[in-house]
Amino acid sequence: MKRILLLINAHSPPFSQFAAMFERLVNGASQFTLDVTDDRNALCDLSDYDAVALYIASGELTRDQEKGITGYVRNGGGLLAVHTANAGLAQYADYIEMIGTEFIGHDPLGDFDVEVDPAFDDILPRMSRSFRVQDECYNMDIKTEAPLRWFQHGIWKLERQPLGYLRDYGKGRVFYTALGHDNRTFVHADFQDQLIKGLRYVCGMTDGSPVRIGLVGYGPLFGMGRHHSEQIAATRGFELGAVCDRDPARLEAAREEQGENVPMFEDAGEMAGSGLVDLAIVIVPHAYHASVAKPLLDAGLHVITEKPFTVKVSEADELIGLARDRGVMISAYHNRHWDPDILSMREIVDRGDIGEVYSIESALVGYGLPDQAWRSHKPVSGGAMYDWGAHNFEKILQLVPRYDGQGNRINKRATLYGNYMKRVWHSNTNEDYCRAYARFDSGVEAQFMTSSIHASRRPMWTVQGTSGSIVMEGGDGAGTVTMASADGRHRVVEVKPYDRGHNWHGYYKNVADHLLAGLPLEITGEWAKGPIQLIEGCETASRENRLVEVEFDF
Repeated sequence: MKRILLLINAHSPPFSQFAAMFERLVNGASQFTLDVTDDRNALCDLSDYDAVALYIASGELTRDQEKGITGYVRNGGGLLAVHTANAGLAQYADYIEMIGTEFIGHDPLGDFDVEVDPAFDDILPRMSRSFRVQDECYNMDIKTEAPLRWFQHGIWKLERQPLGYLRDYGKGRVFYTALGHDNRTFVHADFQDQLIKGLRYVCGMTDGSPVRIGLVGYGPLFGMGRHHSEQIAATRGFELGAVCDRDPARLEAAREEQGENVPMFEDAGEMAGSGLVDLAIVIVPHAYHASVAKPLLDAGLHVITEKPFTVKVSEADELIGLARDRGVMISAYHNRHWDPDILSMREIVDRGDIGEVYSIESALVGYGLPDQAWRSHKPVSGGAMYDWGAHNFEKILQLVPRYDGQGNRINKRATLYGNYMKRVWHSNTNEDYCRAYARFDSGVEAQFMTSSIHASRRPMWTVQGTSGSIVMEGGDGAGTVTMASADGRHRVVEVKPYDRGHNWHGYYKNVADHLLAGLPLEITGEWAKGPIQLIEGCETASRENRLVEVEFDF
C-alpha cells in the first residue's frame, strides 16, 4: 500500500468537496492509504509518504515548508498537483519551478472538450481520448526550463489550450492537471480516472503483463465476435490470443477477419489448456453461458460472459464461487452500463436535481412478431426479459440508492412481483408481455416492462424524485427534467442528447484497469447476478402468484 498525503487549503468548499471525493476514490482503489490535512507544516517532513497531492491556492509557505516539499520530490517523492496548486504562489520561486507553471487567468467558466494525447498511453494507460467538462480553461506561464510533457489540451475558441503535463523533478515525478474548479468536475469519471492514473504514475506503479484473450464463440448475430475483437485491439494491455467455435464456417469467418496468425480452436477445453489464453470471453446463446464458463474457470482462466450473466441465479452463484476458489475474475459484458441514457440520468440524480429517487419505471415496447432467431426461443434465450430486461434492470440498480444520508447501506433486499404472459405470437416461445416489479427495503420501487403486443408508446424511462422527475423517450440521454418546489412552482429543463454518446469501451477499460493495475472491477459477478435475481424472481412470482424476496450480494 502506498501512503499518500493530501494537502488542502481549508475544510470548506471546494477544498472539502475535493477532499471527500479524493478520499473515496483513493480508498476505493485499495492500493493507497490517505491522510488529509490543511496544515502546511505537514510539508516540512514527508518522509512517511510515497506521494503528496496538492489542492491548494495562494496563501503562505514558510521557507521550511517550501524546502520540505521541493526536497521531498527532488529526492524521489511523487507529486500530484491539481488546478490551483500553481495559483497565487509565484513568490515562492523554488515551489513554482517544481510545479512548472503559474496560473495567470482564465475566461468565464464554461463547457469545453478535453483531448488526451494517446502517445502517453504507456505511462497513463487507458485514459479517455476526449471528454467534455464544465470548468475553467486555464492560461498558464511556464516557470521552468525543464521540459513539460503535455498530455492534455482543452479546446477553447478553436485553439488547443495546454491543461495537463508530466515532468521530472530531480529523482521525483510531477503530474499536474489544470482541471478541477468545483464539484461539477470532481464527480466526472474521466477526471477521477486521471487522478488515479496520475497517482499511480508518480508512485512509480506500472501495469502487469499483457492479458491474452480467447473468444469462445464467433457467431454472426450482431457481429459480436468481431465487436469484441475490436474492443480488445483498442485496449492497451489486451491482445487477442485465440478464437474458438465448433462451427468450421465461423472459424473461417474469424480467420478472414482476424488473420492467419490468430490460433483457432474447435474445442474450448483445448483452447483453455493451450497456454495461449489468460481470459476467455463467452459469446454463446444465453442458456449456455454457465455450462461453457464453468470449465474455463476451472482451468484457471478469467472469464467474461456475454450479457445476461446466466439464466438462473443458482448458475450465477456457482460461477461466482468457482471463480473465488480459483482466484480468477468473473464478470459479464454489461456494456450498456455506459449507455447515454443511464449516464445522463446518473448525472441528473447525482446533482440532486430531482431530490431522492423513490420510483423508477422503464419500458421497451412495440407491436409485431419478434425475430425468429434463438433470442425468441425461451429454452435458449431464457425468455423475453433476458435481453433488454437484463440491460435495463442493471441500469435500474445503478439508480437505486445504496446509502442513506448517514452513509448506512440500504436497499440490500427487495420484494418482487411480476406478470409474464403469452397471448399472440405462438410461433416463438418467448413471452409476449412481461412486467416485473421490485420494492426495495427503503421503499424505493422499480418496474420494467417489455412487450411485443403493446400498440401504444411509452417513455423508455420515468424516474420520480422527492423534488422532481425525469422522463426520457429513448436511449440517447435526451429528456425532460421537471424540478418542483413546495410553493407549487415548477422548472422544466429539456436535456439534450448525451454529448458523449455511449461509451461501451468503458467496460473493457475497466476490466483492463482491474487485471493490469489492480483497480476495482465495476461489473463484478455479484453485481451481474443482481439483474438475474430480479428477472428470475419476478418470473417465479408471476408463475406462482406470490411475492418473492431477494437479497443482493453487492
